[in-house]
Amino acid sequence: MDLGRSSFSMVLSKSGNALLMFGAITFFARALDSTQLGIFFLFFAVQGLLSIPADLGLRGALEKRLSEGGDVETILGSALAFKMVLLGVVSLAILAFRPWINDYLGADLAGLLIITLVLRELGMLYIRAVRGELRVGETAPIEFARRFVWVAVGVILVTQGFGILGIVYGLILGSAVSLIWAYAKCSIAIGSPSMVEVKSLFAFSKYDTITSVGGEIYQWMDSAFIGFFLAAHFVSVYEIAWQITLLVILVSRSISLTLFPQISQWNATASNDLIEETLSNAVGFAVFVSIPAIVGSMLYSTEILHYIFGPEYTVASLVLVILMIEKLFQSFNDIVGRTVRAIDRPDLAAKATVVSVSMNLVLNPILIVSIGFVGAAIATTISWFFNMLLHTHYLSRYITIQIPYRLIGWYTVMSLVMGGVLLVVKSALPVTGLSLLIGQIGLGTAIYFAAAVVVPDVRRRIVVPGLRIIGIRVDWR
Repeated sequence: MDLGRSSFSMVLSKSGNALLMFGAITFFARALDSTQLGIFFLFFAVQGLLSIPADLGLRGALEKRLSEGGDVETILGSALAFKMVLLGVVSLAILAFRPWINDYLGADLAGLLIITLVLRELGMLYIRAVRGELRVGETAPIEFARRFVWVAVGVILVTQGFGILGIVYGLILGSAVSLIWAYAKCSIAIGSPSMVEVKSLFAFSKYDTITSVGGEIYQWMDSAFIGFFLAAHFVSVYEIAWQITLLVILVSRSISLTLFPQISQWNATASNDLIEETLSNAVGFAVFVSIPAIVGSMLYSTEILHYIFGPEYTVASLVLVILMIEKLFQSFNDIVGRTVRAIDRPDLAAKATVVSVSMNLVLNPILIVSIGFVGAAIATTISWFFNMLLHTHYLSRYITIQIPYRLIGWYTVMSLVMGGVLLVVKSALPVTGLSLLIGQIGLGTAIYFAAAVVVPDVRRRIVVPGLRIIGIRVDWR
């Protein structure tokens, strides 16, 4: 597998997904009031949290076992049988608690929640199966199609007056498309389930479940707690800030998805030198965007929320800055955490997750009640900082982690130079509209990338390899 090409394919896909999501959220924020949008985000959060018992780490286990080889047809058949049992149990639980769920969401959506969950989980399982065949890049258009169908259908139906139901229907259709496409892409036939393979899957998934729990809590628990303690309006403004910050981890997420099956294969052949070199390079690429994003958010968080989403969302400006800091930790952890699991130590990843999730579950309600929804951002940032530290500590037991401190130092200097220039420009020409906002952000981006070309270390290790990945050959040194 060509790691560079596969990573680039995933970056393109996730960039497209992020832009679609950004555009969709912008449209929905203006087409619906913040309370209605908050109901949809709660629906999204509940779906994410219910995916924990509906999966129990099975997706990650399937990708891991398929990448190792063996009787792949039996492995896939066993995983599907396991998955259908889990989905059946969760669906019955949703039906049993339907009145309570509808009351929490603020709308009668429990039935649609079952359909959405089943289609999403089966689609994601088959996407992982394709990745387990070391064909990660081929899953990129599938994920993009899911998001595109959701956004296109959602926008059309909201325009036609369907409201929140229009967004949910789009979500269902998008998941259906991804399931059909991933199933067609998968070259593995469905074999007869085997208890031996189920046990093998469970041996990995029982630890990966905890990591999955951490991922879903990381993504949705803030909104779930805010929805419980505060009004739906605060859910929507928090989620708007959250969605903006997701743009800065596109590179790290894409690289980590590509690394997992490849490092798993290298680990099976004891190729630690390849793992160490690739890990260092991956970290260098992963945090390239995260550091300048923090500086940019400090300067323009209020203006971004005001002129893109509306003045009612500016209350989340501090949340946006805090979450940008958190995304720096997440960019690093995306690489390190995925590597811990790829070297077949999901138990250590689980330990790190238990500690960070416990911190999050304790800090979130305390800080939300005491200082409002800003507390959710602080709780998440603190807990996932420790998650990053623990994953790094555990991985260092098995391989030498060569953190590119010199590169990170240059990123910081470049970001501060960019921030200094933008501060002068903003003082002389205050942002009073969207065009000025886009212009100044564009200027900052140009300054940062120009500095990346000028600084020899960054040019040699990041710019030149990045250009070569996309097919541009340069003779810079």
